[in-house]
Amino acid sequence: MKKLAIGVLIVAASLLLIANPGVAKEVKLFHDNPEWQTLWQEFGDLSGQEIGVQLVPTDLETEVYKSRIKVDLTTSRAPAIFKWWFGYRAQELIKAGLLEDLNDVWDKVGSNFAPGVREGLSQDQMSYAFPLLISYWVWYYNKPLFEKEGLTLPTTWDEFMKLLADLKAKGIYGIGNSIGTSRWTSFIVFEEILYRIDVNAYNDLVNGKIHWTDPKVAQAMDIWKDMLEKGYFAPMDLEYTSDFPRLFKEGKLAFAPFGDWYGGILQQQGLVSDKDYGVFIPPAITPAGEGAIVFEMSPLVVGKNSPDVADAKKWFEWFATSPKAAQFLWEKFHFVVTTTHISAEEIAKQDPTLAQELELIKNYPKALIRFWEATPVEIVEHAVDEFNNMRTDPSKAQDVINSIEAKAKEIWPKYGVQY
Repeated sequence: MKKLAIGVLIVAASLLLIANPGVAKEVKLFHDNPEWQTLWQEFGDLSGQEIGVQLVPTDLETEVYKSRIKVDLTTSRAPAIFKWWFGYRAQELIKAGLLEDLNDVWDKVGSNFAPGVREGLSQDQMSYAFPLLISYWVWYYNKPLFEKEGLTLPTTWDEFMKLLADLKAKGIYGIGNSIGTSRWTSFIVFEEILYRIDVNAYNDLVNGKIHWTDPKVAQAMDIWKDMLEKGYFAPMDLEYTSDFPRLFKEGKLAFAPFGDWYGGILQQQGLVSDKDYGVFIPPAITPAGEGAIVFEMSPLVVGKNSPDVADAKKWFEWFATSPKAAQFLWEKFHFVVTTTHISAEEIAKQDPTLAQELELIKNYPKALIRFWEATPVEIVEHAVDEFNNMRTDPSKAQDVINSIEAKAKEIWPKYGVQY
């Protein structure tokens, strides 16, 4: 009788699902952006309503996230969808056979994306991801502060340094680039300085063609060291997601260098585009550093060992083609992912600063891959820790360079580069 009862219950449950097609299939999504957790929940609800595949998001701190994902991917606990990084950071997962090939989905929906996006998210003829965002790195600046103090944006590097000195004299923090609980941000200012000295030097460094002891790298470190020693930065214990927006509101911070995804964070914290903040691209330090800008793509990928691969692919088709998905990404995340649903006029109306940026970057045709993805993971992780030592004690600049150089000598031969 007990077996019969269980059988009846199973059949009844199956009939209930058939009779109620509105019950969505839940699939796991992992990410490392706690500020987006509520948005992911809402986005998951939307896909559940539209296609019956509902994302159930989990957010973890970045360092925990990287370790957890690599472990789970080798098992049936692998998330169906998770946010990762492109370039070298994706390469290690692809070589380990842990990511699902998404060529079949791209073949169906690729026309909805800008040229070059699929290629940027492909390795060894495998399209391994879809972009959550394509972001250019700019410097956000505090418009009310500039108006109040009668300041103008600098047009030369010397003017930029003088402006930072003047802000320091007024008791205003020049640059928001702190450790807080986000160790990864330590590379930002070094990167921003080096490529403005020489674009080719930056590309050569991340590709192992010049050494960390190269004179141009040393020049970048000297400039950064000088800026740190002169006190041009906000305190190192601040958080970029909460403290920087607060300091913008209080008129105590002038600049914050980030990818243009940061505009969404500022808006979530109550700041208004083009009223409370604008964007600025600092001038080159030498002619060899002109015309360049850094970009990143944040890929969404599929764990090959997940039991929900088919549902994940169904979700990506929706992600790439649904007008409601595109509208949600724009209105809530402030991301324009596809080319077919959000017009330039709508961008200008809702986020004039982003519209201005998209015009501004047309003057910067040399697109550089962000340091975080542009060079081997082992070198990046080591450099990030050393750069944090630099941020807390600039006198260690030479020790920092020597340490990263030693790591580069160890790692590059493993990638077939004669260093």
